Amino acid sequence: MVTPRLPTAQRRRQIADAALRLLADAGVAGLTLVELGRAVGLSDASVLRHFKDKPAIVEAAIERFGELLAEDLPTDIADPLRRLGAFFVRRLAKVRAHPELMALAYDRRLRDAAGEAGTARVDAHIGRSARFVGACIDEAREQGAIGADVPTQMWVWIIAGLLRGASFAVPHGLGQDADLMLMSPERCWELVERILRGA
Repeated sequence: MVTPRLPTAQRRRQIADAALRLLADAGVAGLTLVELGRAVGLSDASVLRHFKDKPAIVEAAIERFGELLAEDLPTDIADPLRRLGAFFVRRLAKVRAHPELMALAYDRRLRDAAGEAGTARVDAHIGRSARFVGACIDEAREQGAIGADVPTQMWVWIIAGLLRGASFAVPHGLGQDADLMLMSPERCWELVERILRGA
């Protein structure tokens, strides 16, 4: 089968996406040029036409990880709870479509591949989302939309935990929890917002 030629930027993004999936599935040991080539329909030598070496591929994967997370951060919504809701819905849909993102955020596989400098960038990408949630919570509290009795950082943990739990899109032997696990991102946010508002 002939692999279609793609513009360089598109092929590099495809390889970076494949690197994220391979790291999430098999860790650093699974991130080989052979497996990357197989994932995108190229030979391992052809992969190196787009990147000078494997560390450069890891760099691109870290950058792609950050891009994918940044897409979920709305900047054009004035109301802080609506802004937080848009983030929650986008992020939940994103991690259900790309489960490797949640896996890499909560384990060391991408960090192990990245080395010390790369780890700082991975943590910065994750921290940007946490700061966004915290800022929305603080602003909503200042406006009186939510109470002041729960510390901001605890809300950040709660929302991160809810996203992590709700990201498991395919229930396995969950019985009565299956409906909850398949709940739409919008419905999940409706319930989270009720909790935030103290309903």
